[in-house]
Amino acid sequence: MKRILTLIFLLSVATMRTMAQDKAPDFLKEGDKVAIISPSYHLKDTVKLARAMDVLRSWGLEPVKAPNLNTPSPLEEGLTPDRKKNYYGGSTLERTADLLWALNDPEIKAIICERGGYGAIHLLNMIPRRAWTDNPKWLVGYSDITTLHAMANASGAQTIHGNMCGDLGRTEGPDEASEALRELLFGKMPEYHLDSCEFNNQGKAKGILVGGNMITFAALAGTYADIMDNEGCIIFIEEIEESMHAIDRLFNMLLISGKMSNVKGLIFGDFTDCGKDLPYESVYEMLYQYTKDLDIPVCFGFPGGHGKLNYPLVFGRKVKLKVTKDGATISY
Repeated sequence: MKRILTLIFLLSVATMRTMAQDKAPDFLKEGDKVAIISPSYHLKDTVKLARAMDVLRSWGLEPVKAPNLNTPSPLEEGLTPDRKKNYYGGSTLERTADLLWALNDPEIKAIICERGGYGAIHLLNMIPRRAWTDNPKWLVGYSDITTLHAMANASGAQTIHGNMCGDLGRTEGPDEASEALRELLFGKMPEYHLDSCEFNNQGKAKGILVGGNMITFAALAGTYADIMDNEGCIIFIEEIEESMHAIDRLFNMLLISGKMSNVKGLIFGDFTDCGKDLPYESVYEMLYQYTKDLDIPVCFGFPGGHGKLNYPLVFGRKVKLKVTKDGATISY
C-alpha cells in the first residue's frame, strides 16, 4: 500500500509559545559543525561511518567525531572476535562525556548518533537537565536513542527522530527520508499526508509530539523522562523484532497506567520483523482492538522507525494531527 501521497515542506515559523518552542535549536547553515556520538552500541562498520561523514559534508556540514567515538567497551576485553557482536560505544562515563561535550561545545550545532541498539538508558541520570536547554541543538536518532529524546523533551528541548549514520552511510546512498532530514535540519518543517487505513480513528488534535521505540520509552515509566507525563501529548510509536504478546503487554501498560488521559492522539509507525504469535493478521490489527474505543484521533501507517523509510519527526514540538476517512495529515 502506498502510504505517502505527498510530502510538503513548509518554511518553519515559530508561532506557538510553549516551553519546548522556547528551546527550539537554531536550524543549520552551511559550514556548521555536527558532532557524531555513540551513546548506545557502536557502529563497527568504519566504511559506513566514512560514507555517512561524506554525506554530511555533501550537505555543507562539517562532521566532528566525539573524543571517545568507538572506544572499545570494557565488556569486549578478553572476548574472542565471534563474541564481539554488539557492544557499547565506550564505557558509561565515556559515552556520557561525549554527549556532554557535544551539548556544551558552542561550535557544535547538531548531534547525530551513529546507531541505536542498547545502552542509552545508562545515561539517564548522568546528564544535567539544563544541559539540553542552555545551548540547545538538534539531536538526531531513533531506536534506542528514544531514551535521549525523552530526556531532552522532558527538559524542554526539541529533538529529531530520524536517520543516523548507519542509515546515511548505506552503499546505495541517502534515501528520500534522509533528504527530508536534510531539509528539516536546514529549516523546513515537514507536513505529511498519508493514505487512509482501515484501523484509523477519525478526529483532530494538537499536542506536543513525543515517543519513539515502544519498549525503550516504556522502560522510562516513573522517571522524569516518562513521556506519558506530558499533558496534552501526541505519541508516535514504532517497534522492531518484538513478539505480539510483548507489544500487547507494553500497550496495556500504557492503558493501565491511567496516563492515557494525557494523550490527545496516537501515530503508529513501522512494526518491523515483529512476530505473529497471537491470532491476528498484523500488529496493527491487534492494536486496533484497543484503539478503536479511544476517543482520540489514531493514525496507522506512518513510514517511520526501522522500516524501509524513516521519515523525520520533530519531538518536543507542537504538532497537528488530522485523521479523516480519506487519510491523515501531520503538520507543525
